[in-house]
Amino acid sequence: MNMDGFPDILVSNSGSDTLSYFEAIGDGTFKKPFTMNTGREPLAFEVGDFNGDKILDIAVSNYGDGNISIILGQKDGVFKQKSNIKVGRLPIAVSVGDFNNDEKLDLAITLRFDKLVIFLGIGDGSFKMGEVYKASGTPSYMSVGDFDNDKNLDIAVAFNGVRVNFIRLFHGNGDGTFKPPVKVLGGKQSAFITQYDINNDGRDDLITSSTMNDVIKIFLNNGGNGFISLEDAAAEKGPEYIVPGDFTGDNIPDLAVANRRDASISILQGRGNGTFIFPHFNYPVGANARAMVGADFNDDGLTDLALLIYDKQMLEIILRKNSLPDQIDF
Repeated sequence: MNMDGFPDILVSNSGSDTLSYFEAIGDGTFKKPFTMNTGREPLAFEVGDFNGDKILDIAVSNYGDGNISIILGQKDGVFKQKSNIKVGRLPIAVSVGDFNNDEKLDLAITLRFDKLVIFLGIGDGSFKMGEVYKASGTPSYMSVGDFDNDKNLDIAVAFNGVRVNFIRLFHGNGDGTFKPPVKVLGGKQSAFITQYDINNDGRDDLITSSTMNDVIKIFLNNGGNGFISLEDAAAEKGPEYIVPGDFTGDNIPDLAVANRRDASISILQGRGNGTFIFPHFNYPVGANARAMVGADFNDDGLTDLALLIYDKQMLEIILRKNSLPDQIDF
């Protein structure tokens, strides 16, 4: 966030209506967090350069206020709030992408009751409202990528209902609008979704977690406008957050999975074809992990993990110690 080359961490605090900024030192430790105010009940956030000054800014979804806070980054490493954008009742997730190909970042927001809302970036940190789409369900997370290989960004939305076993795919037209959504079968309670080239073919694939079925579902991009659903990857109890990356040092994508009911992190070793070996490694965290990200926090070239432990109100950093495939040590 402060352009020093070390990955920093942001944490939303819905109980105190704030966002905490942890500035990385570069050795796996962080400075005392700086806290900035948001709206009521901030849930999700994304970062991007919204005003063209080459400094990262923040967009925060405020569940209690029905708006998005735009917080602009400054050269001195501090932030100032520019505006609040009214988006509709109960915003959940927010994603960033250039949906109309004008080289300015736009926003996609899911609302608790059936809506996907698009806001188009002006380029100065402000946004204008775009189209509103019916999502037909209770959306949880979403992921942005080119899923039909037409060079336009698309949006995949996961749903967290007990009786829901699908994701919805909104294909972008390249002008900030989207085609009617296509249903893709997923697992029940698809709590989390992310995109990654999981089989190294240069295409954006989809990965979702099914907290009810205790599996990870893999959807390989078929090179056209669809996906190939592979055999489910087994997980521990209550898988939710997923971080793709090479955790075994073999240049093949693996998955780190935070298991809510099992209070652990599983490392699923990739075979290179979109399937995984389970479990290659299991790391107990002893509490409820509510969010997880991966980055090289100690500048040793290895991907580390950061977890938000909800029960303990604690941020836990797990550093990789080596890169040998059969000796993973966190």
